[in-house]
Amino acid sequence: MRLFRGRVEAASHEILEALVKSDLIEVQLEQKEEVQKDIESVMFEYIRIEREVTDRSKDIASRQGLDFGAAQRIRRNLAKDKRIGVEDETLDYVVRQIIEMLESSRHVDEVFGEDHELNRIIAPVLRDQMASPEDQLGQEIDRRMKHLKDSEGSIPWELEYKRIKADLQRLKKLD
Repeated sequence: MRLFRGRVEAASHEILEALVKSDLIEVQLEQKEEVQKDIESVMFEYIRIEREVTDRSKDIASRQGLDFGAAQRIRRNLAKDKRIGVEDETLDYVVRQIIEMLESSRHVDEVFGEDHELNRIIAPVLRDQMASPEDQLGQEIDRRMKHLKDSEGSIPWELEYKRIKADLQRLKKLD
């Protein structure tokens, strides 16, 4: 999973709104923008550190004439040294960082939820935002094709699938 820079603002807004709506945190209206910026800063800092680790691992592997697999191992070791999560650990790491920030932020009046309750709200939002555009496209196609689920593989199903995929690619500017 990967955190995309272009989705940070939307993700932070969605996280904040979900936490406030669930009454897990209390934030004054005039402080909402600041809390959102705090959440964004956690994600941007993760992206910065992860990029630094990735670049450094590529440099080390290149200097030593190692292959891609070795570069990935180096990356995992560098991430471990910096105490950040990469690959499958990304989501848990970023969620923990956001929770820690919320608990210490002067812009958050009160955190009512336990860590596991906050995690239950934050993780799905981040998971959705961290999905690749192709994954999201596939999920949206599946959702729109539910009415034809029983006829999967038939000619009408194939035609409808292609039409929906083309429409979504055009709408999301993925083609």
